[in-house]
Amino acid sequence: MIFSFSRLNLYKQCPYRFYNKYVLEKDEPMTQPLALGKAVHKAIEDKINGIPHHEAVLNGYAEANFYEELTQSEIDDLVLKAPIHQGMGDTETYFKLKLADEANAPQLQGFIDLIQPSGRITDWKTNRVPYKTLDNHQLALYAWAVSQLKGLQSVEGSYYFLRFCQERSHVFTPEDMEQARQWALNTANEIYGRLALLKRHPDNAGMLFPAHPSKLCRHCPFAWECLKSNSNVLTSHGV
Repeated sequence: MIFSFSRLNLYKQCPYRFYNKYVLEKDEPMTQPLALGKAVHKAIEDKINGIPHHEAVLNGYAEANFYEELTQSEIDDLVLKAPIHQGMGDTETYFKLKLADEANAPQLQGFIDLIQPSGRITDWKTNRVPYKTLDNHQLALYAWAVSQLKGLQSVEGSYYFLRFCQERSHVFTPEDMEQARQWALNTANEIYGRLALLKRHPDNAGMLFPAHPSKLCRHCPFAWECLKSNSNVLTSHGV
């Protein structure tokens, strides 16, 4: 299994949802926030690469398969708030890197929304609630990837929250990036360990990948079957 920040973070949030999505490979339905994020990212990418605004927005709408709960005006509004110009940097840069030197070390992959010539990175956010750059490890891991690809000692990274025209930045030091890499490595190794146990004890999936009840349950497509399987656990948490 090749990991991404979103996979590792989902495991930390709820091993049960991770198990359903990435081990059992159950489909998760598209939602309006996911469709909007996909559309806006595509439109911003196109604009930076020289495609006119209106055409870029249409391309973004198409990227989201014209999701019925999504409107072109929503995409247009958020894209107009992005502080971008043509040719400002490389867009949607893909990376895949080993998290350690060992031959069988877990690999981390991802797409970085924008890398400017200086090595500065930006991740566009369509969230309704902004948060700090150090509230999770995503930006630090992307900074680590750029430091590996470009040989940089430090990397400036930012989240840009489009709804609020608000940028939150941090200069990631080698210590910051190492902490994020170690978190990713430890989490990936923990998942590998549980998958190995699952192979030997397939009836223990619920114990190896337990539900972690939280407010995120409201948006989980597996919440109903989770409720049936873990009713005593969820009820005790008020879910």
